[in-house]
Amino acid sequence: MTDAVVRYRLKVLDAAAHLFEVECRVAVDQGTLNWTLPDWIPGSYMIREFARHVVTMDAILNDERLDFQKLSKSRWGAMATQSGELCLRYQVYAWDLSVRGAHLDQTHGFFNGTSVFVSVGGTELMPQQLDIAANAKLPLWQVATAMQSVEVDENGFGLYSAESYDELLDHPVEMGTFERVCFEACGVPHEVVLTGRYHADLRRVCQDLKKICEAQIRFFGEPAPMDRYVFMVMVVGKGYGGLEHRSSTALMISRENLPAFGDSAISDDYLKFLGLCSHEYFHTWNVKRIRPAEFVPFDLSREMHTRQLWAFEGITSYYDDLFLLRTGLITTERYLDLVSQTVTRVYRGAGRHKQSLSDSSFDAWTKFYKQDENAPNAIVSYYAKGMLVAMALDLVMRMRTDNRVGLDQLMQSLWREFVAGKEGIDERHIERIAEELCGSSLSEFFDAAVRGVEDLPLDEYLAAHGVEMRWRAAVSSEDKGGALERGSSIDRAAIGLQLGEGNRVGFVFHDGAAHVAGISAGDELISWDGLRLSPTNLRKQLSRHVPGDTVVLMVFRRDELMEFAVELQSAPLDTCSLLTKEGRDLVRDEWLLSE
Repeated sequence: MTDAVVRYRLKVLDAAAHLFEVECRVAVDQGTLNWTLPDWIPGSYMIREFARHVVTMDAILNDERLDFQKLSKSRWGAMATQSGELCLRYQVYAWDLSVRGAHLDQTHGFFNGTSVFVSVGGTELMPQQLDIAANAKLPLWQVATAMQSVEVDENGFGLYSAESYDELLDHPVEMGTFERVCFEACGVPHEVVLTGRYHADLRRVCQDLKKICEAQIRFFGEPAPMDRYVFMVMVVGKGYGGLEHRSSTALMISRENLPAFGDSAISDDYLKFLGLCSHEYFHTWNVKRIRPAEFVPFDLSREMHTRQLWAFEGITSYYDDLFLLRTGLITTERYLDLVSQTVTRVYRGAGRHKQSLSDSSFDAWTKFYKQDENAPNAIVSYYAKGMLVAMALDLVMRMRTDNRVGLDQLMQSLWREFVAGKEGIDERHIERIAEELCGSSLSEFFDAAVRGVEDLPLDEYLAAHGVEMRWRAAVSSEDKGGALERGSSIDRAAIGLQLGEGNRVGFVFHDGAAHVAGISAGDELISWDGLRLSPTNLRKQLSRHVPGDTVVLMVFRRDELMEFAVELQSAPLDTCSLLTKEGRDLVRDEWLLSE
């Protein structure tokens, strides 16, 4: 090859038709050529087959059309009879409004590199250049990305560079008439780019994010591992999610997640936004740099199984809200409420007794990311239970060492290893470091917490650190755990199902009243003791009964009318509240506020 640079050019071809046009130009030698598009995006562990969105493709070698064939769902190939410049020109349909794909219309454009950039075999480690072309029909549009700019205009259109194909894929791009606000954290420029319609106090957003970012940078140690950082926020009517990248994150939130002007309190909605930002920012260290050995390097053409997602997502889930506490954004009581809700979410699913965290991590591709109506009965979340195990590990390490070391020191040790050049950690590495820090074996803990399916003695661990765990029945269908809501916690009747859309049953919980009676997920509830049912009056009808009552439900299964006699059960004690023990002060050198 004569020109050791891969050059891409991307332009908006037709915003109304949701089409990007992409060109990839690279010098090639005579012989067999092949090029591919990724099948998945790091951080989202499911095969997504991005190549299905390629609408047309042309291959040109030295200004002459080159015959090629599609060899698999995401791979193309051709035979070059001469050396020269290969130009691949193709259209990509972009109508996936998520943080994982590409989306384009008249209001904005967004893409991850995995959705739009093919890779010519053998060029992955070469320098990459990207020219983002302006569109005369969209004169007010700007560009936002953490990719290194080379020569761009005042709106950000122009030339960018990446050291490799892997880096090119790790810098999502937002285009449109977004709003941009900025702040510095430990001297590093940070941008918050918001797309969509909203009315919010962005000055406050910057003030709060600055506290979180500075705390995390100082936790791992300055300097920060990036020169600048971009929060890309898509604001919609209803949505929530994020995806981490090496120096940016793509977020989707609802308008209610942003703070209103004049509101000094942190609402539950705004708290979710801050927790999401904290989570994705912590990934800058934990998974983008410290990562499983199985991900070094990434193979984006197939599933890459690892048993360690519980650590990379669970530990991150532990620290995301913990940093809101450590920065003073929330109180200890509110933090414990958030933990209570995670405990409740895990303990309401029978799947925790059937799938270990290790297996949950390994099967993320086929189970966690492809959940069906039986998911609560069959699987456990490596996010939620992983968070509880991370907390338990922290508490156990502190108990073993009289509070001298905990998970903080473990994470900082992992970071020092990465800085020293360690690439990828194996399945038992975290366990070994924890044992070294504690000076004793933790195999029994990891066998139970990570490789087993039995509940951990969280109440004992928490009690040793001044926190009491209490269990009760939910006082309403909206009771997610935490401080007791208004209402009575007396013996309530339960039917053991959860509605999906409309009156259709979404989940049936094993051994619950609905399961015992024979009701199934997908059934459409029609009547309750001869009265028409709606999602609202189902709750009202249930509240008028006590455990042991029998009610007759009429349902449609497919197009067949069926009748079930359901004996209502007592509501399970599956709702957790965590409270600081009376007279116990969680001082700064103890759990929660340690640094």
